[in-house]
Amino acid sequence: MQVNLEQVHADIHEIKTTVDRIELAQAEDVIGILKVNKQKTDFEVDYLNNRLTEMDKRIYVLEKK
Repeated sequence: MQVNLEQVHADIHEIKTTVDRIELAQAEDVIGILKVNKQKTDFEVDYLNNRLTEMDKRIYVLEKK
């Protein structure tokens, strides 16, 4: 009976260790996903900003004519 109880405690400890590793990996995955989304968003903002700047230039030139 005592041996079985010790084995159960060892199994529980192993499960806790595995769960801790999974939780750490999930946090790293979420951070990675957020970084990729930020890069895409930054690119899109830069693109739109450049397009608006170009349109403003064209409108200005047309108004001056």
